[in-house]
Amino acid sequence: MRARTATTMAVLTALTLTVPAFAASPALAAPAATASWTDDLTAPAGFVGMSPTRVLDTRTANTPYHTGFTPLGPGEYYHAVVGVVPHEATAVVVNVTATNPTATGYLSLGNTSKPEVGAPGTSSLNFTPGQTVSNLVTVALSQDSVRHSISIYNSAGTTDVILDVVGYYVPGATDKYAPLHPTRVADSRTDGTGRLGSFATRSIQVARPELGDQDARAVVLNVTATEGTANSFLTVYPTGTARPSEGSNVTVPVRRDVANQVVVPVGADGKIDIYNHVGSVNVIVDLVGYYGPSGTGLFQALKTPVRLNDTRTTGFKMTGPTEMGLGIEMDPKGVGAEVNVTATNADSAGHLTVFPSTAGWNVPNTSTLNYAPGQTVANSVTTGLDKDITAFSMANSGGPADVITDLTGYFTTG
Repeated sequence: MRARTATTMAVLTALTLTVPAFAASPALAAPAATASWTDDLTAPAGFVGMSPTRVLDTRTANTPYHTGFTPLGPGEYYHAVVGVVPHEATAVVVNVTATNPTATGYLSLGNTSKPEVGAPGTSSLNFTPGQTVSNLVTVALSQDSVRHSISIYNSAGTTDVILDVVGYYVPGATDKYAPLHPTRVADSRTDGTGRLGSFATRSIQVARPELGDQDARAVVLNVTATEGTANSFLTVYPTGTARPSEGSNVTVPVRRDVANQVVVPVGADGKIDIYNHVGSVNVIVDLVGYYGPSGTGLFQALKTPVRLNDTRTTGFKMTGPTEMGLGIEMDPKGVGAEVNVTATNADSAGHLTVFPSTAGWNVPNTSTLNYAPGQTVANSVTTGLDKDITAFSMANSGGPADVITDLTGYFTTG
């Protein structure tokens, strides 16, 4: 196992769920041992959003603090210094992209202050040879050095890695998290807007009184690209600002559905812009939460993410709605959770939807993650919690699939 240190990061990001059995897969991290983790948390913090800012791209020679054109090797931990957030920040939100992988494997992002012995117990993103895939990840920052850093672990083969910073948490920040019942706010297949073409940008109103987020300064979205005609990417950014020259949120493959969570500041007019690079693609946008003065949730990141559930170990794949508890009594009460959800070993195509348990079994007409047989797909999820039972819900629209859920942090009221 090798270890390197660098100072950079990059982002790329972009539909429902059930619980059944698991057989170990080389593309997934091994289940973590259950342990007490309530003392392994960062301080409660508010949110500060940013347009995507690239800090690492191993394919290039112009990235600071990194020897360019050097992919991560098998079993390697790479230290990426996060130089674009203040020293007081407790956690960073990044879009991580793996590209040019030579084997089936996964990346796992973590805190560099934790021991790096063997493979981590959780995973952040899964890939197969030749695939380009991205995911939004929230990572606790190391507090033991002048410059913050995070670790990136590559399980197999070699792969290039891109990191884009889209926000961070810092004590004293005034914007707090507010969960919403997931709502579809745009669907180019049905709303009359049509496909998003090459080099095209479309504005979407995401802050609206009827949605309850009129004072949002940043929104939490699930953005899905479908029926793409070319390998492309989507970049999401606030209206009224320049499109980032580097940085993206959703990797768009040809003729495959891809969803990714997006956290993005809102323009002064309450809108966000979505840019498509090449080809044409249908774009679906689901609003799941926001950050603003009326929010109540302060985020506490787990320094070591915890595996909540892995149906590969139970013998029962997920086939319908289920409730997922965090397994703790929270005081103050919990507002939301940050989890990474992975679907694998699917019998047929479908999608998972994650939503607050306070909605009962009123499953929203939205999606979190799309899967198909032979695929292992992960997506980050920020969801509200039922405060009395500290749980969220998941529903599965398709055939039985194994589902893995990793907890990376949660939101409290104080």
